[in-house]
Amino acid sequence: MGRRVLLSLALAIGLGACGAKTQLAVEDDERPDVDGGTDAGFDGGFDAAIPEDMDMSMPDEGVDLSIPEDMWTPECPDSVRVSTREASIPVDVIFVIDNSGSMLDDIDNMRSNMEIFWEGLVEADIDSHVIFVTQEGFAPFPPPSFSGRFFRLNERVNSHDGILKLLAQFSNYERYLRPDAITHFVGITDDDANRGDAEVFMETMPELLGHEFTFHAIASERIRPTLANPSGACVHAGGYAFSPGYEWNALAEETGGIQLSICEDDWAELLTPLTERVAVRIPIPCGYSLPTPPPAGVTYDADDFTVLYENEGDPLRVIPQDVGGTCASGGWTYFDASRRIELCPETCEELMALDGRIEIDLGCTVLP
Repeated sequence: MGRRVLLSLALAIGLGACGAKTQLAVEDDERPDVDGGTDAGFDGGFDAAIPEDMDMSMPDEGVDLSIPEDMWTPECPDSVRVSTREASIPVDVIFVIDNSGSMLDDIDNMRSNMEIFWEGLVEADIDSHVIFVTQEGFAPFPPPSFSGRFFRLNERVNSHDGILKLLAQFSNYERYLRPDAITHFVGITDDDANRGDAEVFMETMPELLGHEFTFHAIASERIRPTLANPSGACVHAGGYAFSPGYEWNALAEETGGIQLSICEDDWAELLTPLTERVAVRIPIPCGYSLPTPPPAGVTYDADDFTVLYENEGDPLRVIPQDVGGTCASGGWTYFDASRRIELCPETCEELMALDGRIEIDLGCTVLP
């Protein structure tokens, strides 16, 4: 028999104190999703007394006295209250790492200093997903706080094919991307890609993502060639990089990303500016992030949600859902990939002028 869980989120948000009345087409309502004839505090007991004059004879074969097994299950008997926070625009970061033999020292440096990156995202309180495309064993290990937000794609990345691997493997990491996210790619290599790969990437990736992106390159700049260094690759403590990263740097320049030198021996000097560029929190007015992951056994479903406005002394009022997705008549929308509820601009503007709060009732989810 299924267990039912009522999730109620009370979002105490300051909405101003002007005292204006909303013009929303909202309706007074009792707490939704609770049957008025059912006691939500039901403890499982009921009067099983049988009236003396009740006919206990066997019924006719044509009469069905079967009782649904959950007939006595009260509506949402268990209440789980969870917290939420103001939402920001989500950020997805995809690293692709050249894992050829010449990159071993660079990868060790990157892994040793990656804490700078993790701490930057945590301190900025960003809704971030971080993806690494490289061979198993080359990606760094994230802190426990990134559980459910860090993903590895085990893929051999050779000296020249990193850009094309991002395109070829897109279907394998697409599931971790959000359509409403700011997307950053970071390429790490001591070599170049094949000529023309940057142009192909610029033509193809926006169509795959459905939006623009920023590409950052940690590759070799070009210096004056010498007999010992005919390609003009950068110089580091161990010698020379293999080749200037023309294609990688072209992507960074085209998309407004930053270009960092793979020959920098101190990777703190590389990861600090990269983190500062990526870890930028952009709050969403009247946007609210639901807990990620959801409470154990719970599945978020916008059809179960009820968004209410509460003003002291007034009954709860239901804010309608914008099912059309255009916000033409106000209300709220749900972004499933980002676990976010967002008030439409018109609704947000009106409620910002009021002294009250928003409550989000996640409704009832039947658990197996």
